[in-house]
Amino acid sequence: MVDTIYSGDYYCKTCVIGCGKEISITEGRYAGVEGAAAEHETVAMLGSLCMVDDLEAISMANQLCNQYGMDTISAGGAVAFAMEAYERGLIGPADTDGIELSWGNAEAMVEIVRRIGKRTGNIGRLLGEGVRKAAEAFGDRALEFAIHVKGMELPAHDPRAFGSLALGYATSNRGACHLQAYSHPLEGWITMPDLGYPECLDPHNDEGKAVMVVRLQDLMCMFDSLKLCKFSLFGGISATDLVAYLHCITGCDMDLEEFMKIGDRIFTLKRLYNCRCGIGRKDDTLPPRLLERKRGDRGAVDYLPDLGKMLNEYYQYRGWSEDGIPSEEKIREVGLDDV
Repeated sequence: MVDTIYSGDYYCKTCVIGCGKEISITEGRYAGVEGAAAEHETVAMLGSLCMVDDLEAISMANQLCNQYGMDTISAGGAVAFAMEAYERGLIGPADTDGIELSWGNAEAMVEIVRRIGKRTGNIGRLLGEGVRKAAEAFGDRALEFAIHVKGMELPAHDPRAFGSLALGYATSNRGACHLQAYSHPLEGWITMPDLGYPECLDPHNDEGKAVMVVRLQDLMCMFDSLKLCKFSLFGGISATDLVAYLHCITGCDMDLEEFMKIGDRIFTLKRLYNCRCGIGRKDDTLPPRLLERKRGDRGAVDYLPDLGKMLNEYYQYRGWSEDGIPSEEKIREVGLDDV
């Protein structure tokens, strides 16, 4: 990207990180595409996951998603799911409005994204409902490779590479979201001594991951409520720093324990809402492919997360029942008696 279509950086106001990149395509089929560059998730989901290696086509699909207000993770997951269904013969040209949805077909990938955004044609309307709904329409065999949690498509971080993600995806209140716990950086890049993690954890060891995911979910609730960028963690910002910043801005005098309890209250409230909607342990799971199929090739570690074990520890630490419902004691503890 840097060698071909990269045109500059952009920042969120006075941010010192400046993760935003800009591109400009000046020739070829997608000439005229300019603006925000495709980020990591976009390149992985609309690119690698679909076996598309055409950077300009990925950039075009990214621009369409931005214009339509669509998430590139879910869009890429939906297109890749449809490509696998096409490969397996569960759908054909009659179902895709004549589009050949073969692996690596960059033009088809872009066109499907456009159709999802506009809700045009049978395939656009169906994939616009997401992978879970599409799998139900395609038939039972499609359910085996419908990669989602609670209806949300998984992002480009494999829980067979970072074990804590298995638990984070499964228990996330809105489905497979790597940002609700944002735990995988602690399994390879950063430390959080004030939360009890002076060293990185082994990504292929399940021990201690339940407690770690709980703490990170609570912390991320605070990041979201205070409207803070989680990339600041890579700049050395700690939870203790956030408490100090909050005091400077608002005058609120609290310690780290109180700060984290607010995050716990927020996460618990979301869970109570989900429980009211019928969500419980049966929904706190992962697609079979990620729990049963080891990678173990091309240098990948031969590891599968023990989700059942981690889930039991997680519920116990959270103060939830075996069915994943917060106990009355837990509800009182976090000050949600009225709920």
